[in-house]
Amino acid sequence: MDKGEGRTLIVKIICVLLSLGLWLYISIVENPLRTYELKNIPVELINQDSLTNSKFTIVNKQQFTVDLKLEGPSSEVVNVKKEDFKIVADMSAYALKNGENTIPVQIISYPENINIKNNGFLGIKINLEELVKKEFTIKSKVKATFKENIYEKEQSISPSKVTVTGGKSSIDKINEAILTGEEKDIDKNNRKEYGIKFIDSLGNEVGDVESDSKTAQLSITITNGKVVPINLKTIGRVSPGFKMDGYELSKNNINIIGDSQSLDKIQAIDTEFVDMSSLQEDHEFDAKLNIPEGISVQSEENSIKVKIKVSKEENVTKNLVCNVQYSNNLNEGLLLESSKPTVNVTVTGTQTAVDKVSSENIKVILDLSNVKEEGTFDYTPQATLINANDVTISSVGSVNIVVKKKV
Repeated sequence: MDKGEGRTLIVKIICVLLSLGLWLYISIVENPLRTYELKNIPVELINQDSLTNSKFTIVNKQQFTVDLKLEGPSSEVVNVKKEDFKIVADMSAYALKNGENTIPVQIISYPENINIKNNGFLGIKINLEELVKKEFTIKSKVKATFKENIYEKEQSISPSKVTVTGGKSSIDKINEAILTGEEKDIDKNNRKEYGIKFIDSLGNEVGDVESDSKTAQLSITITNGKVVPINLKTIGRVSPGFKMDGYELSKNNINIIGDSQSLDKIQAIDTEFVDMSSLQEDHEFDAKLNIPEGISVQSEENSIKVKIKVSKEENVTKNLVCNVQYSNNLNEGLLLESSKPTVNVTVTGTQTAVDKVSSENIKVILDLSNVKEEGTFDYTPQATLINANDVTISSVGSVNIVVKKKV
């Protein structure tokens, strides 16, 4: 660095020091007036009871603020804080209306040696709406799980109802008043306080409301229980020509509760008798459950849905070999020398009916009274059904006989 550059740097440093000294002199000794804008100074709302008396409430309650333009000595202005001001808005001093209201504010106190230079009106805008009340029944959304063979007998909530106060728009959003939480592995009667929440139809919590009770007590009473199958009881049969292909129950098992002695006696729960008569197509109906005395159903169901599957049976045939009876009424002078002992008989009917028929259900008789001369003949005997339903004889074979004159 040469001597010229050194002199220049020294001059610059001296200038900075002189400027700083001048500023300090002006600020400390002269202390000139200075303007300053202080933003977001809180406003206190007073006499809010007048809102309730007028059946109004504030929409979207928030901290209201104003901005102030201040003037004062530099040493005072730089030290001003929001807490140095008390600004209020009197809610009882003006006529209020539904919607937006402009409320003037009053500056109650502020620092000495500070002037407020705001020109014109100074106020805040407050949105008001109708204040309403509505009563809701409290519901439990508490997730409760129980130890094995322990079941919930009943629940009760105290208080059962809650009254909510708030703006109409908020109250209209409320869909339910609920208790939420979780209780695991319950094995004895349970009682606990839960906070009450107010939710909309989408499950979102609704705020800006007040209720006459913040909490409610949920009591869960337990009992013993077990799972048993459901047994469908039927009477009658489907119409002839149709068959039942099976059935479906809306549930095959059910949780029953009661004292241990009563539970030990129950192995299944029967339905009341269902009449199957005249069914010709699929049919769905409710069947009541026969719940024994001293036993109850956990879900409080007293019936189940039953769907009977019915289809039309196609006719089938069946061939049977039947013994032939020959009437002993030949004309005098004739003798039955030989005859066929059996004949083929075909029956027709539904599979169910045909399966029940055997040769013992068919009586076959050949009447010989019409034979007038000797010779070899083929005759079709008369076949008759005995104790056989829903079947018919569709064909009967022929028998061969040999008739001779008596010697």
